[in-house]
Amino acid sequence: MDGRTDTVNLGAGGGPRVAHALTPGAAILEYEIQSTLGGGGFGITYLARDANLDLSVAIKEYLPAELATRVPDGSVQSLGDATDGQFRWGLERFLDEARALAAFRHPNIVRVLRYFPANGTAYIVMEYESGESLKRWMPRRGPLDRTELLRIVNPLLDGLEMIHKGGFLHRDIKPDNIYIRADGSPVLIDFGAARRTASGRDLTSIVSPGFAPFEQYHSQGNQGPWTDLYSLAAVMYWLVSGERPVEAAARLKNDGMVPAVRLDRRGLVGEALLAAIDWALAPDETMRPQSVAAFRARIREAEGRDRTLAAGEPQHTRTFAWNGNGAHDHSVASTVAGQADSHRRNMVCTVLFLDIVAYSKASVNEQYELKSAFNQLIAGKLAHVPDPERITLDTGDGAAICFLGDPEEVLHAAVDIRRGLGVQERLKVRMGLHIGPVRVLNDLNGRGNVVGDGINVAQRVMSFADANGLLVSRAFYDVVACLSDGGERAFRHLGEHRDKHDRAHDLYAVLGDEEDPGLADRTIPLGEPSAAPLPADGLDPEALARMEKELARYLGPLAALLVRKARARAGGPAELRELLAQSITDPGHREAFRKALEARPEGDPSGSRPAEGISSDSGPSPASRSRPSMPVASVPLSGPVATVGPWLSAEAITLLEKSLARAIGPMARVLVKNEAKKAGSLPELCKALAAHVDSAELRDRFLKDVASLARG
Repeated sequence: MDGRTDTVNLGAGGGPRVAHALTPGAAILEYEIQSTLGGGGFGITYLARDANLDLSVAIKEYLPAELATRVPDGSVQSLGDATDGQFRWGLERFLDEARALAAFRHPNIVRVLRYFPANGTAYIVMEYESGESLKRWMPRRGPLDRTELLRIVNPLLDGLEMIHKGGFLHRDIKPDNIYIRADGSPVLIDFGAARRTASGRDLTSIVSPGFAPFEQYHSQGNQGPWTDLYSLAAVMYWLVSGERPVEAAARLKNDGMVPAVRLDRRGLVGEALLAAIDWALAPDETMRPQSVAAFRARIREAEGRDRTLAAGEPQHTRTFAWNGNGAHDHSVASTVAGQADSHRRNMVCTVLFLDIVAYSKASVNEQYELKSAFNQLIAGKLAHVPDPERITLDTGDGAAICFLGDPEEVLHAAVDIRRGLGVQERLKVRMGLHIGPVRVLNDLNGRGNVVGDGINVAQRVMSFADANGLLVSRAFYDVVACLSDGGERAFRHLGEHRDKHDRAHDLYAVLGDEEDPGLADRTIPLGEPSAAPLPADGLDPEALARMEKELARYLGPLAALLVRKARARAGGPAELRELLAQSITDPGHREAFRKALEARPEGDPSGSRPAEGISSDSGPSPASRSRPSMPVASVPLSGPVATVGPWLSAEAITLLEKSLARAIGPMARVLVKNEAKKAGSLPELCKALAAHVDSAELRDRFLKDVASLARG
């Protein structure tokens, strides 16, 4: 039995030193090792760079410490004849389970991108998440209330249910293996201990004291979904109390662990929910919930019983919005769900990221007071913003607010918040503004969440601000400066700054009232259309609609608003086209926008093919439909593919890669390469690639883009 545990951290930093780990700079196929993230009984996890796609990934290497070692040439070998059979069996099982885990697609389960044998062992390539482990995240948050606790637990239950239905157990759920992304959403990582429920043979057990049930302590233990539920309940116990549960082996004869129902001294969670935790923590596996569905049902029942208990809930709620009276409501999930017609939706919006200065250093009582003051201030300043015009997410020590209206009006709202901060002393907040893509996700129960590059970049911009400072990205500056009279006068250029991940950000500071007095009188209710008459600029409705349609490919729903604002300043069609082009920050996309509009003169109703790489139907930006952290335009998709037959030309490869990338992101090139080796014709290849697109809408768009190839 191996009591050691994996210490995987998918965040930033060099990570711990691990024996037998590959050194930085080592290459595995197209991946270059950058650092070691962690290691344990079954293997080592690295931070690596995909040289083809210029993308950070996490790579898990199969290297069981008790069975194998690394030899001088970098490969892995078993320790001898006595362990060779078990090593080989474990290697086959590692690849078999990687193959199955790669099929799981859930926002709260770490995504397996690829798996392959090499160096005498095998590797699993996973998405690299930005954030930190729950173990590091939790101590800065203080005691959690019921809403906060369930915001973490419910998405994990959804992901766990998918794992169990797929015939797997995780077997190592603990705070180290739950990751909190930068947007606050949880993700379950490290499947190094996972196994099939129907497996007839077991690997050496991994036991995390306090979080592993007793059946994991011996090879003949009766393990099932109840095993993972014990571990998740142990995490809930730890979140509520701050204490690790008593080790399961010590609870069998004389259970001295304090029950969860006796931990809620401040009444933040509720007795019924705590009783559900105790149920799942029963030492006898037959006395626990036997499925995720049973445990979820008890939690929902507990929420109803504890509803009258939430006297302090408005001050503590993590997922929050504000109504017109400044009071809290819980409309975020329904608002997001209403905006997302399907499982997920992409959009471009303005994101305001706010962070309370020195929040983590304050005592629990001080944190409570700071957050209450913060909530009241933001509620008051945004009371005029209609619910459909914003999505607000709590980040623990601040908030991320996605605005769907006029960016210029968002700027004035942010200035008003800064002005409110200036009249009091205790609360200090840093703020960052950015325009970028976000993705609205609905989990299996219809709860909403927002992730994406728009939020991530806004947070990085905020990180450079001083107390009560307001900074904006170049993308935000370009839109406001180009599309409003004298808008550039509201900013001071700060130059390029690099974040801790060495990413460059061109920043602008928003001037204070004393520097730009005009800002004091510009606050406009968001969402109200301008009543100004449109100019007589010679643009017919068809030409104007075409401009808006092309711009929507890159800026999504903002396009209509920006066309209206730019038209009021433009002297004619050419000037309007150039003003709109300047609102697109990516140079390649900007040039494609110009070429698409130059393809035929404004007002000419005759059809014309848009610029290469731009689909002919309307919709959100292709970049916003790709993975937010890696815009399609920045990925060198085209490249050599092994010759598979005369039917596959370089032009066809380029078209397939670009079209597929709009639907699934940077993995497009890899999939085209792999499927091309198996297909016997272009129609067969197009069909195989379409099967990789989950969304029916995006699948249809891909097939439309490659229709000429699909016909053979």
